[in-house]
Amino acid sequence: MEALKWIFPIFLIILVVDGRTQCYKASGQVFCPTDHYKHYGVKVRLMDKDRMSLPWEADDEMGTAYTDEDGNYTVTGCGDDFGFWWNDPDPYIYIDHRCPEPGRSVSIAHRYKTIPIPEPKLVPEEIRVETVRLDISD
Repeated sequence: MEALKWIFPIFLIILVVDGRTQCYKASGQVFCPTDHYKHYGVKVRLMDKDRMSLPWEADDEMGTAYTDEDGNYTVTGCGDDFGFWWNDPDPYIYIDHRCPEPGRSVSIAHRYKTIPIPEPKLVPEEIRVETVRLDISD
């Protein structure tokens, strides 16, 4: 009988807590006016923002792509957030590049740019991200 006291609450938690997988596809273009060769081969990641803000949690990478010679990319990926049914993944674009800042000809370190996706759409729809100018800091 003691075991039944624990089985029912655990069963309720299992019914309420869920982890749904959602898939996204985003495309866009990056542009580096200070060095036109620096928008080729730029690493573009589709990330999932973890909202729990626990110290051991980090944002999850859902997919990765590299830009073509014109700076175009298409990145797809799936993510799941464990939690209640309203806790869907919160996608955003994370760009790792070496485009120099205005007035400079060389970028000594990798620079990063984060692009929010305010209204995510699930696959098969495609999220169109605005053209991103890499030489300007966030």
